[in-house]
Amino acid sequence: MRCRRANSDSRRAQSGCTFRLNVSFQQADLFSIPYNAEFFDHIFVCFVLEHLSRPHEALTILKRLLKRKGTITVIEGDHGSTFFSPYNASAHSAIQSLISVQEQAGGDALIGRQLYPLMLESGFNGVRVSPRMVYVDGSRPELADAFTKKTFTAMIEGVRESAIGAGLIDPHCFDEGVKALYRAAEPDGVFCYTFFKAVATKD
Repeated sequence: MRCRRANSDSRRAQSGCTFRLNVSFQQADLFSIPYNAEFFDHIFVCFVLEHLSRPHEALTILKRLLKRKGTITVIEGDHGSTFFSPYNASAHSAIQSLISVQEQAGGDALIGRQLYPLMLESGFNGVRVSPRMVYVDGSRPELADAFTKKTFTAMIEGVRESAIGAGLIDPHCFDEGVKALYRAAEPDGVFCYTFFKAVATKD
């Protein structure tokens, strides 16, 4: 007997079908992850590799955890892909200061553009990478608020003390840069940023 998903609780009860969510959440160190080899059918990685000093090793570990013919999806950003209008040199300096702070911490804020060679070097097959651009202009005020202001610019603001303390940028330049990024979220401004999505398999 085939069960179709009902549109309401009452219809589900009448059909005799029940739906259970078989999901559990666990937290672990990626480099000492408590799973046996060939455990997963699919692995989804999002905004993780950019924070790691050993992304190639991490991917190698994840490949070992995949079953044969298993698949992996990796999504990472690339702060060097940021473009906006009106142009402002201080904004680029502020973004670069975040890239440098992340590099000093052992990460790589430009890792999105490196996904294809990284996945190949880690032994994955059928690697396909596609850019996913977030484009925001005055016709998308909700996205300007949610992404340009509250996601990207807020992320830049979050490294102010670290960037200035490390001598990567002076306070005035940083603050002017942040102001310019907020300006790009105005109705006559434009902001765009590119994420990279990689999919691959394990033979």
